Amino acid sequence: MAYEELAPFYDELMGDALYGAWQQALAPHLSGVRVAVDLGCGTGRMAAWLAERVDRVYAVDQSPEMLAVAYDRFGHLPNVRWLESDLRHLALPEPADLALASTDVLNYILTRAAMERVLQRVLASVRPGGKWVLDTLGPRRYKELREGAWHDVRDHLVIVHHTEVQGETIVHRVCGFVAIEENGEIYRRFDEEHVQRYWDPAALADLFDRTGWAVVEVQGDFGKCPVDQADRIVWVLEKR
Repeated sequence: MAYEELAPFYDELMGDALYGAWQQALAPHLSGVRVAVDLGCGTGRMAAWLAERVDRVYAVDQSPEMLAVAYDRFGHLPNVRWLESDLRHLALPEPADLALASTDVLNYILTRAAMERVLQRVLASVRPGGKWVLDTLGPRRYKELREGAWHDVRDHLVIVHHTEVQGETIVHRVCGFVAIEENGEIYRRFDEEHVQRYWDPAALADLFDRTGWAVVEVQGDFGKCPVDQADRIVWVLEKR
C-alpha cells in the first residue's frame, strides 16, 4: 500500500506551493458552499483550509497512514469528519455542494471500469448543480516521468525516487532512509511502490460526459499554460 512510510514526510517533501495554488483556484467556487468533500485528502491540509470557509467537510482517504497524520494535526476541528474509504465505495451522510480531488488522486484509478465507478459514486455524493474541482497529470509531466529519477537528501531523511512508464502505466519506486538517532548515524530503510495511470484528457472528458458530469472549465497548470503543455491539468466539473 502506498504511503505506509511516506505519510509522515509527505508535506515536508511537497512544500507549500501546490497548496497555495489550490487555495487560489478553489476560492472563487466557495460562494454558497455549506458542505464540501475532500477526496484523497491525504494529510488533511486542504480539508482544514476548507473547514475555515464552509460549515462541514468530509475528508476521505484510502490510506489509514495518511488519515492518521491528518487526524493528529487537524482532529481537533469540530466540523471535519474523517472517513477511510476506497472512492469506488464512496458514501457520504449528506450530499456535498463541492468536491475536491487534488494532487493526482484520479491518476491512482487504474482501469476504465474503476474510473467509471468512481465518477458515478462522486456524482451520487454531490447535489444537482454541485461542482467537482480536480486535477490530473498533464502531458508534460507524463513525458518527464519516463525513466525519470530524482533524490532528496536531508539530515533526517533521504529519498531516492525512480519512475518507469510503460504505455499509460506509471510505476514509482521509492527507496527511503529515515534517521532513527538524533545524531543521524543510524538510518532505517523503507521501500514503497506507487502505481498510477496517465489518463488522456480527451478520453477523460468523454468519461466525465458519459457519467453525468459537464466540463465547465479545463486549464493547464492553473491557467498558466495550454493543456497540451501542462504539468497538471485542472478541471472544473458540474453535476448535470
